[in-house]
Order: sequence, then C-alpha cells, then structure tokens
Amino acid sequence: METTWTVSRAQAAWAAVGLVVGGLVGFVLVSFVGALAVGVFLYYAVRPAYRRIEERLGRSDLSATLALGLVGVPILAVLGYAGLVAVRAVDRFVARTDLSQYRSLLSPYLDVASLTEPGTLLDLLGGNVGRIAGYFGLAVTWSVRLFVAITVAYYLLRDGDRIADWFRATFGGSPGAVAFAERVDSDLTSVYTGNLLVIGATAAIAVGVYSLLGLVAPPALAISFPVLLGLLTGIFTLVPAVGMKIVWVPYALSLFVRSVQGEAGLWFPILFVVVTFVVVDFLPDVFVRSYLSSGSLHMGLLVVTYVLASIAFGWYGIFLGPVLLVVAVHFAREVLPALVGGESVAVAEN
Repeated sequence: METTWTVSRAQAAWAAVGLVVGGLVGFVLVSFVGALAVGVFLYYAVRPAYRRIEERLGRSDLSATLALGLVGVPILAVLGYAGLVAVRAVDRFVARTDLSQYRSLLSPYLDVASLTEPGTLLDLLGGNVGRIAGYFGLAVTWSVRLFVAITVAYYLLRDGDRIADWFRATFGGSPGAVAFAERVDSDLTSVYTGNLLVIGATAAIAVGVYSLLGLVAPPALAISFPVLLGLLTGIFTLVPAVGMKIVWVPYALSLFVRSVQGEAGLWFPILFVVVTFVVVDFLPDVFVRSYLSSGSLHMGLLVVTYVLASIAFGWYGIFLGPVLLVVAVHFAREVLPALVGGESVAVAEN
C-alpha cells in the first residue's frame, strides 16, 4: 500500500524557515564545537557531585554553581596544565629522538604550550608588541571557549531534568528514540564520569610515582620523561587485559638492560617494578576503576577513538571523540539492524 504525502504551502514555508534557522544554528555550533564538547564532558564529570549537592540544598542554580566551582573548574585546570606539560614533554622527546618529521602532529597544541616556556614572559615585557598582541588574542580566544564550556555545563546541570522531560514528551510516540537517547546518556556517563577520570587519576598517580623514583635513580638510569611516561600509563589503562603493562613493563625491561650494560646495579629496576606494580598498577585498578569505570563500550575501541579523534580534530578530539563513538555504536547496534530489516526502529529496543 502506497503512502501519499501532502504538504501545504504553509508547511513548506515553515520547513524552509526551519532549514535556514537550523543551518545558522549548526554553523554557530560547529564554530564552537570544541568548547561545546568540553562543556558536555564537564556536565557528565560534575553531574554526580551536582546531584548530591542538589539533594541537600534543593536549588538547582546554586547546586550547579557550587558543583562547577568546587569540582568542574579544578578538573579543567588540572587537565589544562597536564595537557600543556604533556605537549612540551612530547615535543622534547620527539626532538631528542630524531623524530622531527612527526612534530607537525603537535601543531594544534604547540601555540598553547609555548605560553609555558621559560623566558616567554620576559620576552613579552621586552617590547615585542607583535607577540604581545598574538598572545593576547590567544588568551581571549581560550577565555571565550572556557566561558562557553562552563556556561553549557551550567545550564545542562540546572535544566537537565527539564530537557529530558521535553525530549520524552516530544518523542514519546517513538519509544525507540527515547531508549536510544537514554542508552547514549548512560554510556557517556560511563566514559566521561568513569573512564576519563580513571585515566586522569591513574596518570596523576603514575606521574607522581615516576617523578619520585627519578629523584633516587642512578644517573645512568634516570627517568627522562616522567610526565610523558605517566600520562601514557594512564591512557593505556583502557586497553583490555594487559592495560598499562604495555607501557611500564617494556620500560622496566629497558632499565634492566641499561643496568646490566652500565653496571649500575639491579636495585633500581627492581624498585621500579615493585613500586609501579603495587602503587600504579594494582591499587588504582582495585580502588579507582571499581568505583569509576563501568559500561558496555569496548575499551580497545575507546583507546583508538581517543587517538584518532585527537589527530583528526586537535585538542578537543579527546572530548568529542567519545560522543561520536557512543552515538555510532548505539546506532549500529540498535537502529541499523531495524532499518536494514525494514522494521520500525522501536523494534530494536526489544
């Protein structure tokens, strides 16, 4: 039986208006996609704290402000500082190991990292007007991005329940759409509130441990890049089965080889293995991951997404990548089979 679609002139006119408005809104959103992605991350990272505060205070606006001030802004500050330090460490590592042809991959980050280089402030005060203007513009740009991210997170926290109620009321006739949105929300909660915080907590522990070990290491076994090693250790916690052992076990083996070749003694490689296994590998996996990490996403796929999205989109890829991954995975799992089978999308939730 064929279905005949009849569209009045008024409906066509309103559809055209909707397309124009949607195009303009899409253009604005694309222009600030990085800040929006950070805002979504901040919303999910802060939402558990917001809900606890809101239960006690009963005011959504004040609870959102307190949650962002006490939890969200510190998270962004730590991530921002870690990102700057990591970019500088990677840049020095690439320069020392004769991999200069790959330094172009760092181009989206180097302009920001240069702000932390020693002597930059003195150079600016020395009368370099061009560089002052450049850094001022960069500061304004990042301030606007930060403002947009915090504003998005604030209103998502304050009005999240209203948005959810509007979505259910609007798409209530399509239970598949509601179920799809709820599952995407659940996995984004897992990724942002769980897995990304697991990476951050583990990386912070690893950086601290490797920095302390570097203080007692013999000169021949010095840990040259403790920040880079710690961040890689945190990132590879998401790899199934072996996890961070992909990073620290080969490094420990290199310490044993260097120790034997340089006659520096085996005490430091043994100390490195014991401390790393207990403090960096075992304890965070038991106490941090069990509380923060959950969900049904394949961890290996998530790691690849972080890497590819960072290369494809730049600095905000680590925040935008999980959104694209979650939406794509649930579309492939639940919507695509129904579309291919010619069934209603609502069938996919059964």
